[in-house]
Amino acid sequence: MILNQGKAYRVRRLYDNSGAIFAVPMDHGFTIGPVKGLINIDNTVRNIFSGGASCVIVHKGLIKSIFQQIPRSNGLIVHLSGSTNLSPKSTFKISTGSVLEACKLGADAISCHVNIGVDNDFEMIENMSKFTTEANNYGIPVLAMMYVRNNVGIDNNNPDALAHAARIAEESGADIVKINMTPNIKDFDEVLQGMGIPVVVAGGSRMDNFDEFISRIKYSIISGATGISIGRNIFQSNDPSKAMSSIKEAVIEGLKETDRYENFSNS
Repeated sequence: MILNQGKAYRVRRLYDNSGAIFAVPMDHGFTIGPVKGLINIDNTVRNIFSGGASCVIVHKGLIKSIFQQIPRSNGLIVHLSGSTNLSPKSTFKISTGSVLEACKLGADAISCHVNIGVDNDFEMIENMSKFTTEANNYGIPVLAMMYVRNNVGIDNNNPDALAHAARIAEESGADIVKINMTPNIKDFDEVLQGMGIPVVVAGGSRMDNFDEFISRIKYSIISGATGISIGRNIFQSNDPSKAMSSIKEAVIEGLKETDRYENFSNS
């Protein structure tokens, strides 16, 4: 009972007062190096929270650089999967830490990345299942980042494939799942029909047409998504705070259109 209460408390820290998750993953440096937005990461983290982020996702080694920029009411997710583009097997994610280690570092949740469709996907699924088992022992939620892609990193965003990947995460014990949006955003509701856990949408590569990107996010929320987990389209923006604020506004509009908006600050 205590562990369930602990998980419920930690999950609550991942949500905004509107009732949505506004997560900003900043684990990309492990994969692609210190790119724009991640070089002075403490400043970027400060800006994304000023723009309305509810939680940030980083690898364990960056916590010491950013913890002072995380407001006390917001969440920290420690990412426990990694690979590098310098490797010939860049789509194969290995474990980079343990749930206990993440707890000791102050994590409110842990996240892991699984690529379905690559040669070693079964090992990544096995790692995710081990994480969820260990996380249940400590009462900490698990965010599963699920992608359907081939060995050279090309994504398959077919609705059936995304729905299947998301269901694998749920049946493996994840508490929240992150997936890509469908190419035709009107097909996204098909992905969510069989889900019993919250779904947050990924942002993917940085988009040139930000207005179109915002529109797609809003429709994903109308379709039933619980929030966003968007990295490069926020932290690589010329104004991360403004980008975060614009995305948040689109999510809230979607929540209001489906009567799911919750203003806890006034309750």
